[in-house]
Amino acid sequence: MNSYQFYKQEGNQYIFKNQPVFVTVLCLIFLIIAGVIFNNARTVSLIIIAVVALIVINFFTKKLIIDMDRKTITGKHTIFVAARTYNLKDFTNFYVLSTKYMGFITTNVVLSIYFEVDGKEKYLTIGQALTQKGIQKMVNETEDIMKINDQNNEHNRSL
Repeated sequence: MNSYQFYKQEGNQYIFKNQPVFVTVLCLIFLIIAGVIFNNARTVSLIIIAVVALIVINFFTKKLIIDMDRKTITGKHTIFVAARTYNLKDFTNFYVLSTKYMGFITTNVVLSIYFEVDGKEKYLTIGQALTQKGIQKMVNETEDIMKINDQNNEHNRSL
């Protein structure tokens, strides 16, 4: 039985663990900014506090479940979007989006998984990290769970 850093295994279901460190750091930065500008720009400060509240609520409602019995992936990335379920056979690829500050300082990296359903491209966001190394570990674990690199898998990619 494998031990995963980003997933919790319950039988043949793999549940993505939300990253509390990233959310905590982001919320603390926003709250510090809100506290510093509170006397000068009270309305903006209250808006920032409301955004922090949405980030915290979103953290607790976000989910990603890989069900290997049903061969599906179910994901809900934000509170504003309903949960979506896709078949593993519709998987096409992973996509990594890296945001850089001033062209060279990585500030955010997002991992998404893409599917082709009825000729249309659909995606689910898996997770975020501050470094590409963390995202690569997420990709490796997700590939391992989905058995993408197994010989019998139709999505087998040579290494």
